[in-house]
Amino acid sequence: MARPGVTYLDVSNAAQQLVAAGRTPTIETIRIALGTGSNSTLGIHLKTWKSKQDSTQQIATKENIPEELISALKGVWERVMNQSEDRIQAIEQETQQELIQLKQEVQRLQKDNAHWQQQYQQTKQERDGFAHEKSVIEQLLANAKIEIATSSEKFTGAEQQNKEKQARIDELHRQHQQVQANLEHYRAASLEQRLTDQQRYEQQQKQLEQTVQQVNQELAQLRGENLAFQQQYQQAIFENNSLKTQLDKLHAQHEAITTRLSDTVSDLAKKTQDQQHWQEQFKILQTKYDEQNNLFIDTKTQNVMMQQQVQTIKNELVELREQNKILAHEKWVLGQEKAQLYGQLKQLESGIN
Repeated sequence: MARPGVTYLDVSNAAQQLVAAGRTPTIETIRIALGTGSNSTLGIHLKTWKSKQDSTQQIATKENIPEELISALKGVWERVMNQSEDRIQAIEQETQQELIQLKQEVQRLQKDNAHWQQQYQQTKQERDGFAHEKSVIEQLLANAKIEIATSSEKFTGAEQQNKEKQARIDELHRQHQQVQANLEHYRAASLEQRLTDQQRYEQQQKQLEQTVQQVNQELAQLRGENLAFQQQYQQAIFENNSLKTQLDKLHAQHEAITTRLSDTVSDLAKKTQDQQHWQEQFKILQTKYDEQNNLFIDTKTQNVMMQQQVQTIKNELVELREQNKILAHEKWVLGQEKAQLYGQLKQLESGIN
């Protein structure tokens, strides 16, 4: 740290010490007494001190006060003022530095608070988004369950229809066999009556052939419908498996989102705790700031009290001057009375002689 320059107080104290030792204050003697100082700085301060000493001598001569007393009072006055000013400046500098640091800390805490508030809002938005996604997935899951139930019902209905159509096909096969048996029976029974009943038989045969043809057509149609129902049945099984796969995926997504939501809630709680911690730190710094401000106010109050004390010393000095004036006047009166007494004494001595 650099050494501060020589002040007027240093030169004044050194000059008073030299005068008290019976030596004349000069630039060289003051430099030797202080151990430092340039000619220009010492010369300016010494010139100021001598001008003040001339006014001190004039006051001492005029008021008939010892010059040492006036010099001592001035030295005390200057030291008190300089010390008080130095102390006030030091306190003001320290207070200003602490205030600047506190303001910077407050700004930093405000920035951190804004950052945590922004992260809190972002986390809240993410949590709301996750909740919305969760509700959407739950809705999709419910819809998927409904679709699975509907597909199961369709599959059950299709299976029932397939069974009914298979029973109808079996019944048609049985009827066809019965018709074939009846046809053979008719052929065997009406062998002897063929000539007489040829025409009626041919008509019946044509009707039976038409019936068989219709039965075969219905059978082919039922087979086609059966094949279509089997394809629908396979399609329903495929869709059912696909829906089960989608359901498993939705379950997995639901579990993942639930995990992320719980992690987000934990992070949010942690960030809330951090925010409360920084708010407590901010309150502590605000309390320190208030204490420093109160200390600064107390220092100002002490400065005012010191100024009042200095003013009191000035008033006492004025009273001392008044008392010195009174004493000087009394001394002058006593000198006049003494001169009168000497004159009367000389008159008496001359009268006696």
